[in-house]
Amino acid sequence: MIGNTLEFAQSGGGDDGFPSLAQIAASMDPVAWILVGLLGVAVVVGIVFNLTTRYSFLRTDEEETTPEILLDRLKANPTYLPAANVVNRLGAEATLELLVYGDRVTAKRWRYNWSGPREELLALLSQQNAFAPIYALARYYASDNLDEPATVRIRRTALIHKLGQRRHLEPSANGVPARLRIVADAREEHGELGFDGQTYWVLEGEALPPVDGPVVEMETIDFATLDDAKIRIRIRRTPTLGGGFLLTLKRRAKMWVIVNEEIEWVS
Repeated sequence: MIGNTLEFAQSGGGDDGFPSLAQIAASMDPVAWILVGLLGVAVVVGIVFNLTTRYSFLRTDEEETTPEILLDRLKANPTYLPAANVVNRLGAEATLELLVYGDRVTAKRWRYNWSGPREELLALLSQQNAFAPIYALARYYASDNLDEPATVRIRRTALIHKLGQRRHLEPSANGVPARLRIVADAREEHGELGFDGQTYWVLEGEALPPVDGPVVEMETIDFATLDDAKIRIRIRRTPTLGGGFLLTLKRRAKMWVIVNEEIEWVS
Protein backbone atom coordinates (compact mmCIF):
# COMPACT_ATOMS: atom_id res chain seq x y z
CA MET A 1 0.00 0.00 0.00
CA ILE A 2 2.90 2.34 0.88
CA GLY A 3 4.47 1.57 -2.47
CA ASN A 4 1.28 2.47 -4.31
CA THR A 5 1.03 5.73 -2.40
CA LEU A 6 4.58 6.68 -3.28
CA GLU A 7 3.94 5.75 -6.89
CA PHE A 8 0.80 7.97 -6.92
CA ALA A 9 2.71 10.88 -5.42
CA GLN A 10 5.55 10.46 -7.93
CA SER A 11 3.04 10.40 -10.78
CA GLY A 12 1.94 13.97 -9.98
CA GLY A 13 -1.19 13.54 -7.79
CA GLY A 14 -2.87 16.65 -6.29
CA ASP A 15 -1.78 18.20 -3.06
CA ASP A 16 -4.70 16.54 -1.27
CA GLY A 17 -4.01 13.12 -2.68
CA PHE A 18 -6.53 13.36 -5.56
CA PRO A 19 -5.95 13.96 -9.27
CA SER A 20 -6.00 17.59 -10.38
CA LEU A 21 -8.65 18.91 -12.76
CA ALA A 22 -6.07 19.11 -15.53
CA GLN A 23 -5.24 15.43 -15.07
CA ILE A 24 -8.92 14.47 -15.06
CA ALA A 25 -9.55 16.49 -18.24
CA ALA A 26 -6.53 14.96 -19.95
CA SER A 27 -7.72 11.45 -19.16
CA MET A 28 -11.29 11.93 -20.54
CA ASP A 29 -12.26 10.51 -23.93
CA PRO A 30 -14.92 12.04 -26.30
CA VAL A 31 -17.74 9.95 -24.82
CA ALA A 32 -16.96 11.24 -21.33
CA TRP A 33 -17.01 14.82 -22.60
CA ILE A 34 -20.43 14.26 -24.20
CA LEU A 35 -21.81 12.90 -20.93
CA VAL A 36 -20.44 15.90 -19.01
CA GLY A 37 -22.05 18.24 -21.55
CA LEU A 38 -25.42 16.52 -21.27
CA LEU A 39 -25.24 16.73 -17.49
CA GLY A 40 -24.53 20.45 -17.66
CA VAL A 41 -27.43 21.04 -20.05
CA ALA A 42 -29.76 19.08 -17.74
CA VAL A 43 -28.72 21.18 -14.75
CA VAL A 44 -29.32 24.44 -16.65
CA VAL A 45 -32.72 23.27 -17.94
CA GLY A 46 -33.74 22.21 -14.42
CA ILE A 47 -32.84 25.60 -12.96
CA VAL A 48 -34.68 27.50 -15.70
CA PHE A 49 -37.79 25.29 -15.37
CA ASN A 50 -37.84 25.69 -11.59
CA LEU A 51 -37.62 29.48 -11.77
CA THR A 52 -40.23 29.71 -14.54
CA THR A 53 -42.70 27.46 -12.72
CA ARG A 54 -42.28 29.31 -9.45
CA TYR A 55 -42.86 32.67 -11.16
CA SER A 56 -45.94 31.30 -12.91
CA PHE A 57 -47.49 30.11 -9.64
CA LEU A 58 -46.67 33.36 -7.88
CA ARG A 59 -48.20 35.36 -10.71
CA THR A 60 -51.36 33.21 -10.66
CA ASP A 61 -51.73 33.58 -6.88
CA GLU A 62 -51.20 37.31 -7.13
CA GLU A 63 -53.90 37.62 -9.81
CA GLU A 64 -56.35 35.53 -7.78
CA THR A 65 -55.87 37.74 -4.72
CA THR A 66 -56.58 40.90 -6.71
CA PRO A 67 -59.97 42.14 -5.47
CA GLU A 68 -61.04 43.27 -8.94
CA ILE A 69 -60.42 39.86 -10.53
CA LEU A 70 -61.97 38.01 -7.60
CA LEU A 71 -65.04 40.26 -7.76
CA ASP A 72 -65.45 39.54 -11.48
CA ARG A 73 -65.29 35.81 -10.83
CA LEU A 74 -67.89 36.07 -8.08
CA LYS A 75 -70.17 38.05 -10.37
CA ALA A 76 -69.96 35.15 -12.80
CA ASN A 77 -70.36 32.49 -10.10
CA PRO A 78 -71.45 33.56 -6.60
CA THR A 79 -70.45 30.16 -5.19
CA TYR A 80 -66.83 30.55 -6.36
CA LEU A 81 -65.63 31.09 -2.76
CA PRO A 82 -67.13 30.56 0.70
CA ALA A 83 -68.75 33.69 2.11
CA ALA A 84 -66.15 34.05 4.88
CA ASN A 85 -63.33 34.10 2.32
CA VAL A 86 -65.22 36.62 0.20
CA VAL A 87 -65.54 39.11 3.06
CA ASN A 88 -61.92 38.61 4.16
CA ARG A 89 -60.46 39.02 0.67
CA LEU A 90 -62.79 41.66 -0.75
CA GLY A 91 -63.45 43.87 2.26
CA ALA A 92 -66.67 45.69 3.04
CA GLU A 93 -66.79 47.99 0.01
CA ALA A 94 -66.30 45.32 -2.65
CA THR A 95 -68.65 42.97 -0.79
CA LEU A 96 -71.27 45.73 -0.91
CA GLU A 97 -70.74 46.00 -4.68
CA LEU A 98 -71.25 42.25 -5.00
CA LEU A 99 -74.45 42.37 -2.93
CA VAL A 100 -75.89 45.20 -5.01
CA TYR A 101 -74.97 43.44 -8.25
CA GLY A 102 -76.32 40.08 -7.12
CA ASP A 103 -79.70 41.48 -6.09
CA ARG A 104 -80.25 43.09 -9.47
CA VAL A 105 -79.63 40.03 -11.64
CA THR A 106 -82.97 38.43 -12.51
CA ALA A 107 -81.87 35.24 -14.31
CA LYS A 108 -83.44 32.20 -12.61
CA ARG A 109 -80.20 30.21 -12.41
CA TRP A 110 -78.42 33.16 -10.82
CA ARG A 111 -81.24 33.69 -8.31
CA TYR A 112 -81.02 30.04 -7.32
CA ASN A 113 -77.24 30.19 -6.79
CA TRP A 114 -77.27 33.66 -5.20
CA SER A 115 -79.74 33.11 -2.37
CA GLY A 116 -77.41 31.15 -0.07
CA PRO A 117 -74.24 33.26 -0.49
CA ARG A 118 -76.29 36.45 -0.06
CA GLU A 119 -77.69 35.34 3.30
CA GLU A 120 -74.23 34.30 4.51
CA LEU A 121 -72.61 37.56 3.40
CA LEU A 122 -75.25 39.65 5.18
CA ALA A 123 -74.89 37.57 8.34
CA LEU A 124 -71.09 37.88 8.34
CA LEU A 125 -71.18 41.65 7.83
CA SER A 126 -73.76 42.08 10.60
CA GLN A 127 -71.50 40.22 13.05
CA GLN A 128 -68.77 42.84 12.70
CA ASN A 129 -68.82 45.92 14.88
CA ALA A 130 -66.42 48.03 12.81
CA PHE A 131 -67.59 51.14 10.99
CA ALA A 132 -66.82 49.90 7.45
CA PRO A 133 -69.11 46.83 7.47
CA ILE A 134 -71.82 48.70 9.41
CA TYR A 135 -71.84 51.56 6.91
CA ALA A 136 -71.73 49.11 3.98
CA LEU A 137 -74.81 47.36 5.33
CA ALA A 138 -76.63 50.65 5.88
CA ARG A 139 -76.02 51.64 2.27
CA TYR A 140 -77.06 48.21 1.04
CA TYR A 141 -80.32 48.57 2.97
CA ALA A 142 -80.70 52.13 1.62
CA SER A 143 -81.03 53.31 5.22
CA ASP A 144 -77.94 55.46 5.75
CA ASN A 145 -79.82 58.78 5.68
CA LEU A 146 -79.88 59.87 9.32
CA ASP A 147 -82.45 62.57 8.55
CA GLU A 148 -85.10 59.89 8.01
CA PRO A 149 -87.13 58.58 10.96
CA ALA A 150 -85.74 55.42 12.54
CA THR A 151 -89.01 53.59 11.87
CA VAL A 152 -88.76 54.23 8.13
CA ARG A 153 -85.15 53.06 8.02
CA ILE A 154 -85.98 49.95 10.04
CA ARG A 155 -88.87 49.01 7.76
CA ARG A 156 -86.84 49.60 4.61
CA THR A 157 -84.01 47.52 6.06
CA ALA A 158 -86.39 44.65 6.79
CA LEU A 159 -87.95 44.87 3.34
CA ILE A 160 -84.62 44.78 1.49
CA HIS A 161 -83.33 42.07 3.78
CA LYS A 162 -86.15 39.75 2.72
CA LEU A 163 -86.75 40.83 -0.89
CA GLY A 164 -83.41 42.21 -2.01
CA GLN A 165 -82.63 45.69 -3.29
CA ARG A 166 -85.26 45.49 -6.02
CA ARG A 167 -87.93 45.05 -3.33
CA HIS A 168 -89.91 43.01 -5.81
CA LEU A 169 -92.26 40.06 -5.30
CA GLU A 170 -93.40 38.12 -8.35
CA PRO A 171 -97.06 38.58 -9.33
CA SER A 172 -99.50 35.70 -9.07
CA ALA A 173 -99.95 33.14 -11.83
CA ASN A 174 -102.90 35.12 -13.19
CA GLY A 175 -100.98 38.40 -13.16
CA VAL A 176 -102.16 39.99 -9.90
CA PRO A 177 -99.31 42.26 -8.67
CA ALA A 178 -97.87 41.99 -5.18
CA ARG A 179 -98.80 44.47 -2.45
CA LEU A 180 -97.20 45.71 0.74
CA ARG A 181 -99.38 46.15 3.85
CA ILE A 182 -97.94 47.91 6.89
CA VAL A 183 -99.50 47.96 10.34
CA ALA A 184 -98.19 51.09 12.06
CA ASP A 185 -98.51 52.81 15.40
CA ALA A 186 -100.54 56.01 15.33
CA ARG A 187 -97.42 58.04 16.21
CA GLU A 188 -95.27 56.46 13.51
CA GLU A 189 -94.13 58.65 10.64
CA HIS A 190 -94.77 57.23 7.19
CA GLY A 191 -92.11 57.17 4.51
CA GLU A 192 -91.24 55.78 1.11
CA LEU A 193 -89.87 52.24 1.36
CA GLY A 194 -89.32 51.69 -2.36
CA PHE A 195 -91.53 48.61 -2.67
CA ASP A 196 -92.16 47.56 -6.27
CA GLY A 197 -95.94 47.73 -6.05
CA GLN A 198 -98.75 49.33 -4.07
CA THR A 199 -98.16 50.08 -0.39
CA TYR A 200 -100.95 50.34 2.20
CA TRP A 201 -100.48 51.83 5.67
CA VAL A 202 -102.99 50.67 8.30
CA LEU A 203 -103.22 51.84 11.90
CA GLU A 204 -102.83 49.22 14.59
CA GLY A 205 -106.23 47.72 15.40
CA GLU A 206 -107.78 48.51 12.03
CA ALA A 207 -109.00 45.73 9.76
CA LEU A 208 -106.60 44.81 6.98
CA PRO A 209 -107.97 45.13 3.46
CA PRO A 210 -108.44 41.82 1.63
CA VAL A 211 -105.90 40.79 -0.98
CA ASP A 212 -106.22 38.45 -3.92
CA GLY A 213 -102.57 38.11 -4.81
CA PRO A 214 -99.05 38.04 -3.37
CA VAL A 215 -98.63 40.18 -0.27
CA VAL A 216 -95.91 41.36 2.11
CA GLU A 217 -97.11 42.30 5.60
CA MET A 218 -95.14 44.19 8.23
CA GLU A 219 -96.33 44.60 11.81
CA THR A 220 -95.63 47.41 14.25
CA ILE A 221 -92.04 47.88 15.37
CA ASP A 222 -91.30 46.72 18.91
CA PHE A 223 -88.60 48.87 20.53
CA ALA A 224 -87.02 47.18 23.56
CA THR A 225 -84.63 50.14 23.96
CA LEU A 226 -83.60 53.08 21.81
CA ASP A 227 -80.97 50.82 20.25
CA ASP A 228 -82.87 47.52 20.04
CA ALA A 229 -85.91 46.73 17.92
CA LYS A 230 -87.84 43.80 16.51
CA ILE A 231 -90.21 43.59 13.58
CA ARG A 232 -92.29 40.79 12.11
CA ILE A 233 -92.63 40.42 8.37
CA ARG A 234 -94.80 37.93 6.50
CA ILE A 235 -94.47 37.06 2.84
CA ARG A 236 -97.25 35.21 1.02
CA ARG A 237 -96.52 34.34 -2.58
CA THR A 238 -99.73 32.31 -2.90
CA PRO A 239 -102.54 31.49 -0.44
CA THR A 240 -100.65 28.29 0.47
CA LEU A 241 -97.01 29.33 0.01
CA GLY A 242 -95.23 31.77 2.29
CA GLY A 243 -93.42 32.37 5.55
CA GLY A 244 -93.27 34.51 8.66
CA PHE A 245 -90.06 35.99 10.07
CA LEU A 246 -89.00 37.86 13.20
CA LEU A 247 -86.08 40.24 12.62
CA THR A 248 -83.97 41.63 15.46
CA LEU A 249 -82.13 44.89 14.85
CA LYS A 250 -79.52 46.84 16.78
CA ARG A 251 -78.37 50.39 16.28
CA ARG A 252 -74.63 50.61 15.74
CA ALA A 253 -72.83 53.80 14.82
CA LYS A 254 -76.31 55.34 14.35
CA MET A 255 -77.16 52.70 11.72
CA TRP A 256 -79.71 49.90 12.12
CA VAL A 257 -78.29 46.41 11.52
CA ILE A 258 -80.17 43.10 11.45
CA VAL A 259 -78.41 40.84 13.93
CA ASN A 260 -80.80 37.89 14.02
CA GLU A 261 -83.58 36.33 11.99
CA GLU A 262 -86.04 33.73 13.22
CA ILE A 263 -88.32 31.72 10.96
CA GLU A 264 -91.66 31.60 12.76
CA TRP A 265 -93.55 29.58 10.18
CA VAL A 266 -93.35 28.41 6.58
CA SER A 267 -95.89 26.83 4.29
